Amino acid sequence: MVLAVVVARLPMAGRKKCEVCMSGAQTLVKTVFRDWHRENLSEMAEDDAWEVFVAWLLLREFDVTLDALQDGIVDGSNDGGIDAIYTLIEGGITPPDHKAVEDPRAAREMTEGLELSLYVLQAKNNERFPQLMVTTLQSILPRALDLAQDLDLLSSELNPAAMEQIGLFRDAYRNLLSRRPKVAVHVVMASRGFADRVADNVESRARSLKRDLERLMPSAMVEVQFVGAEELWSLYDRRPAKTLTLECEEVMTSGESYVALARLSSFMKMISDDSYAIQRHLFDANVRDFQGDVAVNKEILASLKREDGPDFWWLNNGVTILCDEAHSVGKRFALTNVQIVNGLQTSHNMARWFNEQRLVGDLDRLLADSRNLLVRIIVADDTAVRDQIIRATNRQTPVADASLRATDEVQRRIEAFFSAKGLFYDRRKGYYRNLGKDPGRIVSISHLGQAVYAIAYGRPEVARGKPNSLLAEDSRYKQAFDGKADLSIFYWCAKTMRAVDEAMQGGSPVLKYWEKRHLSFFIAFALVARKLGKAPSHWTDIVDLAKSDYSFSEDELQTAYRLSVGALESFTKANKTKAVDATKRQPFTQFLAQRAAG
Repeated sequence: MVLAVVVARLPMAGRKKCEVCMSGAQTLVKTVFRDWHRENLSEMAEDDAWEVFVAWLLLREFDVTLDALQDGIVDGSNDGGIDAIYTLIEGGITPPDHKAVEDPRAAREMTEGLELSLYVLQAKNNERFPQLMVTTLQSILPRALDLAQDLDLLSSELNPAAMEQIGLFRDAYRNLLSRRPKVAVHVVMASRGFADRVADNVESRARSLKRDLERLMPSAMVEVQFVGAEELWSLYDRRPAKTLTLECEEVMTSGESYVALARLSSFMKMISDDSYAIQRHLFDANVRDFQGDVAVNKEILASLKREDGPDFWWLNNGVTILCDEAHSVGKRFALTNVQIVNGLQTSHNMARWFNEQRLVGDLDRLLADSRNLLVRIIVADDTAVRDQIIRATNRQTPVADASLRATDEVQRRIEAFFSAKGLFYDRRKGYYRNLGKDPGRIVSISHLGQAVYAIAYGRPEVARGKPNSLLAEDSRYKQAFDGKADLSIFYWCAKTMRAVDEAMQGGSPVLKYWEKRHLSFFIAFALVARKLGKAPSHWTDIVDLAKSDYSFSEDELQTAYRLSVGALESFTKANKTKAVDATKRQPFTQFLAQRAAG
């Protein structure tokens, strides 16, 4: 499990550290958090920003965005002792409209043995690990994850956001059971305290919670972890390598690009960590889905196991690596900004094979294996050329168009326009993170699609409840990213959403944090509807506002804020429905539109 690797690598209890070192780590963490808070979430209260910061540290190798992380925050009254909850499928945060959640039939057709992980986080902005951190979780979490129990029975103990996020995991787990998923549950309690000095009674309760969860899900890998200042600093200080090395046996040169044969072990060393878990960010431009035990993968795995058979590269098409630079000394390459755009199935099977051999103690024999993999190394720092290669290589395998959206011409133009405005449009997932850009200035394709759909097309309920469909469904994608739209439309929608988010971060304490997240798209919609005097239905309705780069005042933001909150309260009371359900349905949008435009 990739997520398991993230947590398992952390140095945990049982190691004695000198007081000076631990105090130094606490100082470092406080310092970097202060700077991170100022750069990324300056309007947010310190304790709230700390929760997002810790979640970002723990999950950032999955290229998560701050928006996705904030959507998982459930802190507030009746939170069950939980500050954040994240469900990950195959290393990606799962949106509420993921097919594994919404469609049991589609879930049954997904890859057998896929990775399903639940991440439960407590993040306290202090230097303590009190017993209450564990006891609260112990009283609620096993019951919440028990599929035999109706989750609604816990509605008096869990707030709507916690119910929604736990329900998301339960639905995915239930729908995927027939696919025998590799399930991992990670409970992390974080503070700036000393993780190796947790009190015995607190440790004992953590072990008890772990046993309770293991009994509940006997096939799952369960970890209950304390993460302190030193572990947090270690996470912050660990950065993905921008330059990777690859040892080759034979090399043929063509200009600045190469065709080479590399030992299987050399290639695995480049693409995986110490436990042979794939570095997923290297494959973001490839077909992300591993196809599991289909015929071609069985053949690849069989050829790996047949060590006395033909050389591996005779039977396999190999992999294609795109990079900005490739420097060689002899047959050793230093590759900058690597993306593996073809060969995901091969790479995953190799990782499975190497990890299996590691677990049975045969890794040394495999490391001495002289078989080779065919590798194409293409130096292409021109984004248009890279996109052409990515699309060509991925088109060889039938996949959903959502995997290839980043190569569209409109996406490249948006990226260039945003760059001139000081924002980083992350159409190539993880690209700007790897360049070390501040996460608060990175805008993902998914979040921009949500902003445009809510603001330009007047459908905030789709932005809130169907974020995945904005990329997966061709009709919605073409609406949200209309190539005829002026580029200012996209920037202005992103800018308006950022203004709303910043206003909410420093807004009324009466409104719960998770309620603010659910309402953000509606507040932006109400802002525009009030300004126009009508609900927008097409990007042409807002083109004048976008071209003039109109900025909403603090009074306008607060008015839209209060209007949206009041409308939600009235609507849910009149229709006897929950806020988390109302904000996913069009009737509430229509109700809000009447109030805002009237």
